[in-house]
Amino acid sequence: MAKKVKITATVTNDLNNDRRMIRTCKALTDAGYEVLLVGRKRKQSKPIKEQPFKQLRLRNWFNKGPLFYVEHNIRLFFFMLFNRPDIIISVDLDTILPGVLVKYLRQSKLVYDAHEYFTEVPELVDRPFVRKVWERVARFSIPKADRAYSVGTILAEILTERYNKKFSTVRNCPEATDHNMSNSTSPPYLLYQGALNRGRCIEKTPRCGSGQ
Repeated sequence: MAKKVKITATVTNDLNNDRRMIRTCKALTDAGYEVLLVGRKRKQSKPIKEQPFKQLRLRNWFNKGPLFYVEHNIRLFFFMLFNRPDIIISVDLDTILPGVLVKYLRQSKLVYDAHEYFTEVPELVDRPFVRKVWERVARFSIPKADRAYSVGTILAEILTERYNKKFSTVRNCPEATDHNMSNSTSPPYLLYQGALNRGRCIEKTPRCGSGQ
């Protein structure tokens, strides 16, 4: 029996509520890969929810600020160095550096998953020094990825031009369900569940049926 290809995906959250990565890892597992999703464990983290793929949460001493990112990346590096994944999926810039290093040390393939335009998020726009640091990380790391993709065609085009690396598109769509609303007499509505981060424009979405 052929050995399954090992994929390790890396994030900085505690996994339970990362719906996009849960869908991504489920799809890769269904396609026959051996998948491990690695995040972090916080003091308030709830017990990890069972999934059809493996999960691991790293426990950090620091949970915010520069020291958190430095520590989490160091832990990711040593974990993947000894875990030897065949493919690394680094999600956003805050996990890409260890992916680049392990790629060359272990001859792994590196995939960059850009959930957002990281250096243009509102949390960085008003912090020029921090923004410059992440931009340097981007320009050093992204061109070294074997594959790269983002959540939409416009963003993929912007990132392709900025970093001279071809970005494909993998849309962040919910899982299909069998729910049928065709017999409902109520007007349709959109329910957004999650953090209302500044700059995402959720608040500008017109209410369904409002005509505005």
